[in-house]
Amino acid sequence: MGGRAAEPLRVLCVSPDGSVAAGIKAMLASLPDFVLATRTARYPEATARAKDLDLVFVVLDDDPTAGLDVIEGLRKAAIEAHFVVVGTDDDPDLFVRAIRAGAHEHLILPLSQHDLFKICTKVAETSRDEPRGTRGGALWVVYGPKGGVGATTLVVNLAVSLAAAGRDVALVDLDVYAGDAAFFLNMHPTVTLGDVVANYGRLDGVFVGGAMTRHASGVSILAAPPGIGRGTVPVEPTSEQTIGILELVTAMHDLTLVNAPGIPSGTTRAVLLAADRILLVTDLSIPALRGCAATIEWLEGESVDVAGTVEVIVNRYDPRATELSVADISRRMRAPVRAVLPCDDAAAASAANAGLPIADGSPLQRAIAELASPGAARGEASLLKRGLARLFSGRAA
Repeated sequence: MGGRAAEPLRVLCVSPDGSVAAGIKAMLASLPDFVLATRTARYPEATARAKDLDLVFVVLDDDPTAGLDVIEGLRKAAIEAHFVVVGTDDDPDLFVRAIRAGAHEHLILPLSQHDLFKICTKVAETSRDEPRGTRGGALWVVYGPKGGVGATTLVVNLAVSLAAAGRDVALVDLDVYAGDAAFFLNMHPTVTLGDVVANYGRLDGVFVGGAMTRHASGVSILAAPPGIGRGTVPVEPTSEQTIGILELVTAMHDLTLVNAPGIPSGTTRAVLLAADRILLVTDLSIPALRGCAATIEWLEGESVDVAGTVEVIVNRYDPRATELSVADISRRMRAPVRAVLPCDDAAAASAANAGLPIADGSPLQRAIAELASPGAARGEASLLKRGLARLFSGRAA
């Protein structure tokens, strides 16, 4: 830890009560292994004293509005620092307000030295981190070009199966139009992808991690925004934002699964080109098969190694109701059929309606779990190896 002393952390403690700010300053001064240059200020003085900062603590009053306004004001003044809200209330709604105002995290009074040490360590290490996207886990994308083929059922239950197999799994729902992966697990996060996109200019791993909700299965979920109401327009990430968000998530997890939008948007194009593994979901209807074939043709045109990246997942397969064989589908798709999932709409619908994974031991659950087995993935390369070169060469619109 001795290396931290070379560059002091520049800290500002802002509080309506000068004694509270002084108390935080004294606690910071007593931390081992850190050299800190700490200033204090009351709310009206904050902007004038916020120069060249690494870390800002803002203590909230009984009415938190004034303190949150201080953070917004510092953000508008282009103050680049790690913002920590300090208050007495652990209300989740207040945390959401703080995130939207510009805070990275929220601490509850009374503070402990352990809390402050963790934050200072995080800020010091972030300043020395490798550039964003230079490391991270694998990125798997589940994509159904035709709506209603069961892509969300697959991505949610595959994530749960992977977590049960011991993988550190994140699930990112990029479908801002109709994404409901969180609801399939009876989760109702207050911070979603919409908040991450709205605050993209100040994203870091701490912010994104705070926006993710951990399910009892162990899966960490970045949920899509709530459903679109009348007259509202979804906030869809741009191609660059999509990659930037995924870089941060993949840097924190062994494996990241993405629920891709079913429409051919810029988000969809960016994430498909960035994927290490694409699970292309279809049923045996002609529109769904045509959509998959068109997607594969487009990926080939973008120089994607289809044979090594794309795997067709045939969902709702009932051999009594079709004359098509797996070999027929493979020939039509020009990509391998990785799995054939049995038709069990009752089990899938019952699980989704209850907000639970598909029941263990059912034929559908066993088929999905097989995709999570060791060796199921071919070539878990890093996000940089395929995605970024394609995106920033102008191929993803």
